[in-house]
Formats: sequence, C-alpha cells, structure tokens
Amino acid sequence: MKKGSGIFFLLAAVALFCAGCRAEATENNLSQLHFVKYDDMMGDKTQEERAAAIKKRLGQLDGILGSAVVVEGHTAIIGLRTDGTDQEKIRQIRRAADTAAKDADEYIESTSITTNGRIVALIEEMERKRAG
Repeated sequence: MKKGSGIFFLLAAVALFCAGCRAEATENNLSQLHFVKYDDMMGDKTQEERAAAIKKRLGQLDGILGSAVVVEGHTAIIGLRTDGTDQEKIRQIRRAADTAAKDADEYIESTSITTNGRIVALIEEMERKRAG
C-alpha cells in the first residue's frame, strides 16, 4: 500500500468519526399543510358565470365549432373544437381565444387552451360537473 493512500484512508476515517454515526430524522409536518382555495366569487360573478361569459365570447369567433371553459381563480382552462386542421389557422384561433377570454373577464390573467379532442372532452366533463 502506498503512503499517500494510507493517509487518505486515515483522513476519511477521521472525517467519519467527526461526523458521527447518528441518524437524524427530518421532520415532515404535512398535517399542518393548509390549502388555499379561491373564493367562488370574483368581483360580482361566480366562476361558472365567468366561464359562461368567456364561452359566449368564444362562440362569436370564426373557426370555433364548440368550446368548453372552466375558470379557476385568475386562470381560464379552455378546450376548443375547431373546423380545421391547418396548424397556422389553429394558432390564430388560439391567440384570438386568449384575447377573447381576457376581454370577457377582467380577472383572467392566464389561459390554457387546447384543441386536442381527448383533453377537450375532459374539460367538457369538468364543465358539466361544475354546472351540475
């Protein structure tokens, strides 16, 4: 064994000795976790009323056959059924939908917009459950 490697093992042993062998548990107080839920009312409208106003505005846009809207706080989740598959046209429709949602509700700060059929169906189901 070389002299340098012996010194390395000696230093490693001293470091382990100084660090101690005691295991210290990290405390996790998930029981004290508090979730914040937005009020159902923002301004003078409920989330459902705000979603309906956005949906009405979306119905006025060209290229949109149907829409589903769910509002949560300052975010609108929007599913669009469009009449085309041209990607540039769909991008234009999505930009117009973003603008329309923010114009329809002054409290909307962000939108999440999809034209994926399966995700639109999930948003439609969520919309039905909230209305029901």
